[in-house]
Amino acid sequence: MSLSLYHTSCYNGRTTMTLTYLDTPSGPVAQQIACDKELMLHVAAGTQPALLRFYEATDEAVVVGIAQKPEQQVDLAACAADGIPVLQRFSGGGTVFIGRGCLVFSVIAPHGPALKPFDVGGAYRHVLACAIAALGRLGVPAVFEPPCDLAVQGRKICGTAQAQKRGVVLVHGSFLVDADLARIARYLREPAVAPAYRAQRSHAAFLGNLAERGISRDVLRAALRAGWCEGLG
Repeated sequence: MSLSLYHTSCYNGRTTMTLTYLDTPSGPVAQQIACDKELMLHVAAGTQPALLRFYEATDEAVVVGIAQKPEQQVDLAACAADGIPVLQRFSGGGTVFIGRGCLVFSVIAPHGPALKPFDVGGAYRHVLACAIAALGRLGVPAVFEPPCDLAVQGRKICGTAQAQKRGVVLVHGSFLVDADLARIARYLREPAVAPAYRAQRSHAAFLGNLAERGISRDVLRAALRAGWCEGLG
């Protein structure tokens, strides 16, 4: 995958930092997962500073967390019938369907005062606080729902996952913008373990698209980029 680096100096009122924005071309989900893993190694080696990137997939896939068993989380027969690959990523978190209508982000940064080693909850809150602020400026009242979701009026709009390795934190996630929620329900089983706010709701009742609030992928991408530029560091 050919990547272009755009370096942007951001002043957040406390310190000046260089935020590396990776302009990532579209590509298959499997390739994008591998890209995150490789970028973590570059940040750990000091050859790449802290970075933010977005991507939109050119294919569709179900992706399960590193500790999950696909047969428990995924309707494998439905995926096979529709030609949907089932992938396993190297980060934690739950199972997601990545496809058209999703905007995926990755924030990769070294450990520091706000990203302490093994403080998984703290890393989620630090990174997602910037996204909440950015959404607020768009008039979207998003809130953090533990352990690692963003929701609007009780409906999940973003799920995230995390990996920590060699002194580096990765928080990545998928925003539902104009995703086909019926297809998510077709491929993903109802989870046996879920956050309390889900309240045993079906996928259809639990998930929500930002397009319902007039937010496009381009508008969301620009707002999140500005929010993380301002808030991180």
